[in-house]
Amino acid sequence: MIPSKYPFVKALAHGLRGRCRVGPEDGVILAVSGGADSVALLRGAAMLQAQRGWRLRLAVAHVQHHLRDADGDGERDADFVADLAGDLGLPFHREDLDPATLRVGNLEAAARDHRYQRLEQVAFRLGAGHVAVAHHADDALETLLMRLLRGTSVRGMGGMPWRRPIRKTSAVALVRPMLTLGRAEVQDFLAAIGQDWREDATNADRSRVRSRLREAVLPVLHELAPGVDRRAVRLADHCRQVSAGLDRLTTEALSEVRYLDGGAVLLREEARRMPSIVLGSLLRHLLLEAGAKADRLGHRVLRPIVRAVRDHAGHTRSFQLSAAVQVRVDQKIVQVQRTIPPTSA
Repeated sequence: MIPSKYPFVKALAHGLRGRCRVGPEDGVILAVSGGADSVALLRGAAMLQAQRGWRLRLAVAHVQHHLRDADGDGERDADFVADLAGDLGLPFHREDLDPATLRVGNLEAAARDHRYQRLEQVAFRLGAGHVAVAHHADDALETLLMRLLRGTSVRGMGGMPWRRPIRKTSAVALVRPMLTLGRAEVQDFLAAIGQDWREDATNADRSRVRSRLREAVLPVLHELAPGVDRRAVRLADHCRQVSAGLDRLTTEALSEVRYLDGGAVLLREEARRMPSIVLGSLLRHLLLEAGAKADRLGHRVLRPIVRAVRDHAGHTRSFQLSAAVQVRVDQKIVQVQRTIPPTSA
C-alpha cells in the first residue's frame, strides 16, 4: 500500500517536518524498545524514507537495560528490534546498560537519563542531529496528570516538548513527532499493516502511578471528553509559551540583583514592585545559582519566601533551603547565599 494512505504516516510526517523541524535528508536515530509505540514510529519512518522528497538517514537504536534478565524478556525485546530493523534494511545499534548504575534513587528517572546518554552517543557516532522517541498524546496527558498530582507550576505544565536538547547543552535534539497521535491510532496503524510488537509486563504494574492512570483514569477521560489527549498537548504548548515569557521577565528582573561576597542581594522595595510570579521565578533562578536542587523549589517552598518579601514586616526572617543554601529577608534587602562553601572538585 502507498504510505500516504495511512493517516498515521501523514501525521508522523507533519510532526517531523513541522514542530520537530527535521529536514528531508537529516540523520535520525529511532529509539525503539519493541513496544507498540516505538514499533509504529519505526514502521512509519521507514515508509517516509521511501517516499520522494524525504530521503531520511535512519538508524535504529535499542537500549537493553538488563532489568528483566531473569525472565529473558529483555533479550527477546532486543532480538525482536534487531530482526525488524534488518527486515526493513536499516542499521541497528544496540546499547547495553549496567543495571548496577540504575539502582540509586528513582529507577525510572535513572534509566531514562542513562538511556538518553547512550542514544546521544549513537547519534554522535553516526553524525545524526536527531533522536526520535515515540511519545504520543496519551503519554503527554499522563505526564500532565502525574505532575498535577505531585503539584506543579506553569513550567511543569509544559509537559513534553516536541523538540529539545536530548541532554543539557547537547547538540543532538530529542524529537517527539507523534504528539498529535493517540494510543488507539498507533495500534490501528499496526493492525492495518499486520505488524506485531512486544509487550512490557512492567507497563501493567498497578503499583506505578502512570500504569494506574493509563488503566483506570484515561479511559474515563476519553469517554467524558473525546480528544482530551490532544487538548493536553495544546495546553502544554501554551504553558511552554507562558513559561518562555516568564523567563524573559526574569532575565529583565536580574538587572536589579547585585552580587556581593555574601551572595545575591536584591533591594526589598524593588522586589515588592515585581509581580509575585516574576519574583518567585527570580528567587528560583538565584537559588539554583546558589546550588539549591531544582526539585526542592516548588510552590510550597517558594510561596512563603515570596510572601515574606512582599509583606511589610521589619524583622529578619531566614529560610533554610538546604544545609548549604539560605534566603534572608530583612527590612531592606533580600539575600540569597550559600551558608556552606561549595566543595571543590
